[in-house]
Amino acid sequence: MICEDMTSYVMRRPNFQTRIRQLELLRDCADICALTAKYIARDSYFARDIAELCADICMACSRECAKFPDQPSQHCSRVCYNCAQECERFAMARDARFYS
Repeated sequence: MICEDMTSYVMRRPNFQTRIRQLELLRDCADICALTAKYIARDSYFARDIAELCADICMACSRECAKFPDQPSQHCSRVCYNCAQECERFAMARDARFYS
C-alpha cells in the first residue's frame, strides 16, 4: 500500500520527471508485494521463491527512495527495507512440507 501511495505522491510533484526510476520501482514493489502476499496466504509451493524476489525488489525500491530527502520518500524507504528483511527471512526459512 505504501508504494501505491508513494506513486501518487511522486506523480503530483512538479519534478516527477526526475523520479522515473523511483516510479518504476514503486510500481514493481507494489505489484510483487501483492503477489507475494497471495502466494504466502495460499501456502504456495513457490511462496519462498516469490518472497526472495520480493526482497530484492523491495530493497531496490528502498535504496531508490532513500535518495530523495522528502519525508514520504524516507518513510517509504524504511517500510520497503523492513519488508525486504521480512521477505528474506521468510524465503530463507525451510519448511519440510514445501521441500519434501
